[in-house]
This record gives sequence, C-alpha cells and structure tokens, in this order.
Amino acid sequence: MGHDLRATRTAVAVGALVLFGVLMWWGVTPTPAFAAPGASGERDAQLVYCLDTAHRGDLVTAAVRLGLLKAGATAQDTVVPTAAGGRMTLEKWAERSQDDFGRACSALMAAESDTPGAAAGGTAEDGWFVTFLKSLPLLGAGALLTLGGQFSERVSAERRRLTQQLGSGAAAFRTAAGEYLANYERRPDADHTVVLAARDALIGPLLQVPGPGARRDTARRLAVELPLACPLPSARDGAFLGQGARAQEAQGVRQSVERQLRTVSDLNGRALYWRWRTLRARPAPATPGASA
Repeated sequence: MGHDLRATRTAVAVGALVLFGVLMWWGVTPTPAFAAPGASGERDAQLVYCLDTAHRGDLVTAAVRLGLLKAGATAQDTVVPTAAGGRMTLEKWAERSQDDFGRACSALMAAESDTPGAAAGGTAEDGWFVTFLKSLPLLGAGALLTLGGQFSERVSAERRRLTQQLGSGAAAFRTAAGEYLANYERRPDADHTVVLAARDALIGPLLQVPGPGARRDTARRLAVELPLACPLPSARDGAFLGQGARAQEAQGVRQSVERQLRTVSDLNGRALYWRWRTLRARPAPATPGASA
C-alpha cells in the first residue's frame, strides 16, 4: 500500500538523522581532560574553589596522593612539585603546572559531594549547538516512537475497516442472494440487479485483503468465483426449466453461496494461521539430481 511505503521511507529518514546526530555529537563533544581551558568557566571554578583558604590544605593532600607534589615538602603555604621547578606558592603552581593543578583540583571537587562548581563546570562550555546535538538522539527516538505508534494505529484502523466491510458485504450478499433465489424458483425472469450490486460491493473489499500470500490469494479467488455473476438460466439444452428444476438449480447455488461466504469469514482469522497456510503452499526445494 502507498501509505506503508511512505511511512517506511519516513522512518528510514528519521533513523538516518538520528545516526548523523550521534556521529556529530561524538565528533564535537570534547575529550575529557583534567585541566580546563585557560579562559573557561570550569577553570575559573577550579581556581576559586581549590585556592580558597578552606580548601588549600585538601588540595595539597590530593596532589600529594596523586604524586603531583612532594610529600613533606610543604612549608609556609609553599609546595614542591615532583616535576622540576623548585619551591613555589600554590598560585604559582596552578599557573605553571595547569595540567597537574587541574587534575588535583578535579579530583578534590569530585570527592566533595557538596561542591557546586563541579556540576557548573561540566556544562559551562556547552553551547546551544552542542546541547542540541546531545539531545538529538532522544528527539530522534521520540520521533521514531511517535511514527511507529501512528503507523501501528493506521494499520489497525485499516484492518478494522476492512473487517467491517467484509462482514457487512457478506451479510448483504447473503440476503440479496436468498431473495433472488426464492424469486427465481417462482419466476425464471426474477430481477437480478440487486444481487449483482451486492456481489460487486463484496468484491471491492475482497480485492483489498492484504497478505500473507495465502489469504490474499484466497480473497482474489473468491472475488472471481462468487456465484450469481449472471442471472440463472430459464432453459437448458433447448428445454424450458420448470419450477422443480429451477428449485434444484437454486438449491445448488444457495449451497455454493454459503460455502463461499464461510471462506470470506475465515479471511478475518488470525494472521498466524494464514502464515502457516502460506508456508504450506510454497513448493518444496528441488533436490539436486532429482531430474536426472
């Protein structure tokens, strides 16, 4: 069906957009580093927090444990880096060894559960474009879920509509066929237009029945084989059909109508049954050398 193809194409396009967004996110999201950029909000938060009087001692302790400062070499608010440089103040160390300072300060801030700067520094550098790219996978997933729900509802609505049309069409054809056959038994020239219209109205839904293949093929066959495509005969082999002969003719057609309408009702059965019928109808694979 046309709308199924369009829905599939839309789903593919949305999926491609989601994939593009994820790749772009991976490409533009900066690799985590210990030291924040020199003029960033995160760097400012590190300087303010870790060089505060209340946290300087904890900063030195963290740096010593990480092997960035020499243990026991701190005196009068000065430190000695493990790397070359000699004794210096914490401010000078933060300026000269930005990577080491950033590593120690980040560890300290992460360890402090009540640190407001840790969360603030994590998003300070995220512009609107990066934020958009980060949210794109969620937006894409939401779009796919919405599209899938709409597609499922549309398919269900089509199935319900077709089931109703088949049921009402079969009932109308059964009624019209019964009236025509009863009239035919009394008069060979009974009006055939009503039953023909009911037959055509049932053929329309039959031609719209979707797969599996066995169900679709059965519906197409029913559309061709429905009885009463033409008026019943008033004579056969040059001999006029009397009322008894017409009653016998009508009874045979009546049985055929009921048999075909039972098959129409079976079309609304579970899809699993028709998939099984489809598999059974497939030809068995040819055995190598069987034709030899």
